[in-house]
Amino acid sequence: MQEAELDKIRHGIVDERELQKVQNKTESVMAFEDMSVMNRAGSLAFYELLGDGELMNTEFKKYQDVTVQDLKRIANAVLQPSNSNTLWYLAEN
Repeated sequence: MQEAELDKIRHGIVDERELQKVQNKTESVMAFEDMSVMNRAGSLAFYELLGDGELMNTEFKKYQDVTVQDLKRIANAVLQPSNSNTLWYLAEN
């Protein structure tokens, strides 16, 4: 990405409405994912492998706790020109 594109992303404002839409979609996906016993068992096994099965019950709260300010802070830290790469595709002829 060019520096101008990175600046646009870093300084662009994600509004509360957009963040809420993403959080709602995440909640929906997580709820439907755990509707079957097999998926719930798989999720529980995954969190147990991480070391705490209780994380399964608290994961969505972490998504809800994300704020617009958090997104901007992380974007400013991560989306730096020094962290980007450019891949050039060249034609054979």
